[in-house]
Amino acid sequence: GELTIKSPMPGLIVAIPVKDGDVVKKGQVLIVLESMKMENELKAPRDGTVTAIKVTPRQAVEQGQALLTLA
Repeated sequence: GELTIKSPMPGLIVAIPVKDGDVVKKGQVLIVLESMKMENELKAPRDGTVTAIKVTPRQAVEQGQALLTLA
């Protein structure tokens, strides 16, 4: 089924090294989030396909906000 990757903390999207339709492996970096002057890599919890990217680089996000969907 679908899995939504949510922001673990408030911050700023620094980079999105994947795009819609990309096939990703478990552990692959999906989004780089800057919070409290530290860059956090949000990684794929399982293999899948990126079906929706809901944020853009330099966008501020809140904790719990949906960032990306894997199928």
